[in-house]
Amino acid sequence: MNNELITLEQLPIIKYHLEQLSVEIKEKVDRANSLVVNEDTVKDVKTVRAELNKEFNELETQRKQVKSAIMAKYDEFEEIYKENVSNLYKNADAELKQKIDNVENQLKQEKEDELREFVKQHCEANKIHIEFEQIGLNITLSASMKSLKEQALAFIEKVANDLKLIELEEHKDEILLEYNKNGFDFSKAKLDIITRCKQLEEIKKQQEEVQLQINDEAEIVEKVNEIITPKEIIEDDELITVTFTITDTKENVLKVREFMKKEEINYD
Repeated sequence: MNNELITLEQLPIIKYHLEQLSVEIKEKVDRANSLVVNEDTVKDVKTVRAELNKEFNELETQRKQVKSAIMAKYDEFEEIYKENVSNLYKNADAELKQKIDNVENQLKQEKEDELREFVKQHCEANKIHIEFEQIGLNITLSASMKSLKEQALAFIEKVANDLKLIELEEHKDEILLEYNKNGFDFSKAKLDIITRCKQLEEIKKQQEEVQLQINDEAEIVEKVNEIITPKEIIEDDELITVTFTITDTKENVLKVREFMKKEEINYD
């Protein structure tokens, strides 16, 4: 194929004219830069600067016009190029890619089907259940079947051994649930359950202590009621004398005294 079918003919001509123009511009710029700027010449220098800017702006306008004209031609060329060149290549590439993908996907599916059957057989042999996706095999065309089966078998044997160890644990049911939930990590599952059981035991202990305290308080109230409620009927406004002993901390004794003061109960 001739690699010079697409060429640009006008750029060298434009480059030649700009190189000629550059000589004139350099002379003007050099003269401007050589001017001495002081109080007497500053006005003239401003005029020179304004003339240079004017010339530059005129050339910029021409440059933009050239760019617009070139781009219009380029856009026209690009449409022709797409229609006759790039679209043909791209369509061919897409079609070939689709055909290649179809074949490769079929090959990968066949490899996956064989691995699924392999996993099923070994799970049945070990009397365990594992979802194929849980093994996490990266099935690619380049991965050898031998390597993939070794990975799958290692995973199955690990799970089988873990399940035997779980059967020996005190909280085997809880550990098994955690083991299945957290990705077949026996050590983590066991640690999590032991920690959880300790937390539950601590909560239960605290609840029992609270209940004992409630029971003690109820017993005290019952004894007080027995003391202050004689067998005979006493009117509400009738004065009675009751003697009892409080055995507690100083803080709690003071609380009782404050309570009696607040309720205006006479005591010695």
